[in-house]
Amino acid sequence: MKGSGNLFKTTLRLNLNNAQDLEAWNNLMCADTRRPEYSSYTRTIVTAINDHFARINHPEMRFQEADLLQKIDTTVRKAVVDCLKETPLEVGATRQVPESQAKPEINSESEAAIEAFLDCF
Repeated sequence: MKGSGNLFKTTLRLNLNNAQDLEAWNNLMCADTRRPEYSSYTRTIVTAINDHFARINHPEMRFQEADLLQKIDTTVRKAVVDCLKETPLEVGATRQVPESQAKPEINSESEAAIEAFLDCF
């Protein structure tokens, strides 16, 4: 093969009956080819491989991702707990004070139930 000493050729086979392969195929088909990193199948695959190994080989990136996920988890939990604290827990319960003034008391048993519910996610 004259002139192709710096090229490595391989074949990518995707089994569209496999969910991960199908997802990969759909991502390839939907990639924005106007962006340089997705200008071809080769560029897209090279970008994906390099991004994947950059995350694996750089522990600080894994730490940043874990830290971000923890912040998201904490924020969502707090928002749900706050929302549930302001919602009557009994069916048919009515408020007698406008929402802006009422802050229903939640006992520790209810908070434990809320935490247990959130742990399901």
